[in-house]
Amino acid sequence: MASPSLVSEWLTERPYTSTFIAIAMLLLPIISLLRSSGDKTAVPKLPSTIPYVTNTYHYMTNMKTFYERSKAQLRKTSKNILAWNLTPWMKVYLVTSPRHIQALFRPNPAISSDKFFHLIYENLWGASLADREKFLNDNSGRGKVPLPGYENVPPEQRYFAGMHAVFHDHLNATAKSNMLAAIYQRFFAEELEGKFPLGEGVVEGVQQLLNVHMATAATATLAGKGILARWPKLIDWLWDFDKVAASLVWGLPRWMNRSALETRDSLRHACKQYIEEELAKGFDLEADHGNWEPIMGSTFQREMIRWMKQGGFSTEAMGASTMVVMLFGTNANSIPVTVWCLMEIIEDKSLLEAVREEVNTVLETDPDTGARTINMQKLLALPLLQSIYVECIRLHVSMNVTREAIAPVKLGDFTLDKGSLIQACTEISHLDEEVWGDEDHPATEFWAARHLKYVDETDENGNVKKVPQFSMAGRQNDWFPYGGGISICPGRHFAKQEIMLTTAIIVARFDLELVGWVNKDGTPSDRPAQNDVKYAGAASVPPDREMRVRFTRRW
Repeated sequence: MASPSLVSEWLTERPYTSTFIAIAMLLLPIISLLRSSGDKTAVPKLPSTIPYVTNTYHYMTNMKTFYERSKAQLRKTSKNILAWNLTPWMKVYLVTSPRHIQALFRPNPAISSDKFFHLIYENLWGASLADREKFLNDNSGRGKVPLPGYENVPPEQRYFAGMHAVFHDHLNATAKSNMLAAIYQRFFAEELEGKFPLGEGVVEGVQQLLNVHMATAATATLAGKGILARWPKLIDWLWDFDKVAASLVWGLPRWMNRSALETRDSLRHACKQYIEEELAKGFDLEADHGNWEPIMGSTFQREMIRWMKQGGFSTEAMGASTMVVMLFGTNANSIPVTVWCLMEIIEDKSLLEAVREEVNTVLETDPDTGARTINMQKLLALPLLQSIYVECIRLHVSMNVTREAIAPVKLGDFTLDKGSLIQACTEISHLDEEVWGDEDHPATEFWAARHLKYVDETDENGNVKKVPQFSMAGRQNDWFPYGGGISICPGRHFAKQEIMLTTAIIVARFDLELVGWVNKDGTPSDRPAQNDVKYAGAASVPPDREMRVRFTRRW
């Protein structure tokens, strides 16, 4: 997902927007003076050169700068919390300590994650008012048991709970996630075999490769192959949407953000039209189609469409809320992390060999066909690959987990105002030197073994040796790339499987030779990749450079 910092480029192309900001810069300090006398909060504030302008401008146009300023102020105050205003009437609290962050994830009637959902549903996915009202009018909670006071809400009108149940039963459940991983492994292998002739070296960019072939395999796994045949440019459209997604979140009117809205609406229309066509042809959502079939793909997608159809949602909502959300969320978040895993492994030859040796222990050969596959459960237990997975997510996921205070919230020594937003930022917590740093390996740098410990193991001959073991002891509460609580990312298990599988398949099946680093325009780069700062705050952050590699398929 693209970052709000992309808005900075968008602003410079629209002079009327610059005029609007200039007027705001003149008026908002006056509002600040009128309101400041009544502000008695004890929460430390994030300084703003121009009240109600500087912080908001950085937050919307340069999230990286916003994070750096916030980290500096947090160090200065040592309170693990900052207050600032997104608008004169919207206060935001930035929290960092594990105690504060985990409080956001625990059940609390004063804290809700619904506001961010409504914002995304309306602006990013473009849902109609009729579809949005179903969720806007549902305050009964996401659990099986309604919240107190809503016990009499009919089950069919508990839309949050119904949607949550579909996610839990058909995506998050272990059996379903394992099934999706097996299908994905097969489709990704087909993609590679079609792209790379056996034994022939092919030079390709890592990100370019995964943006096409990993995305195609994941899309086919979740949504079926039919939509890829119906819309051959669908993968390109998803990446076009990725570039503009952040500018949609703020709900700017069409005349101010026409291009981004047209990109969104084109993708939504394609998904809507596909669903309408297949339902019109007689696709039976009530029939048992097995774990996967080519028209509608996985049981998760079919069940989500079926649930929405029963609930009276429009086919446009089915397209936007199932296909677009599912495909964009999966590809835009899993693929950049996988790119980083491979880049780090390929750049370090000794690490490449160590990972290959580890992955080879989980390869299985079919005695009848000779086909080799990866044992998923054994793969997920590999200590070094797990450590690399966590390390790349830690360094390259940048997001603001957001909650709304629907009543005053007691957080440590502070009481947070009703109506405010509370945010926990991964880019601050995941780079905390006190938590993640090592004397020889700062938290800001990649270290493949950061999440390993070595324990004694006795072999069958009685010999004791040190073996690596994956461990995040003492750090679990400081790591929240998928959010937390009841609204935690429901696709997190499949995302982990997809990332680790893709990395393992590439390492096991290919000889990999680093050719060089190039800029986005293909010209040689004088340095390796870094996080693309335009995506700060927008979940997975892609690299700002491409790694060119010679891929030679071994089997």
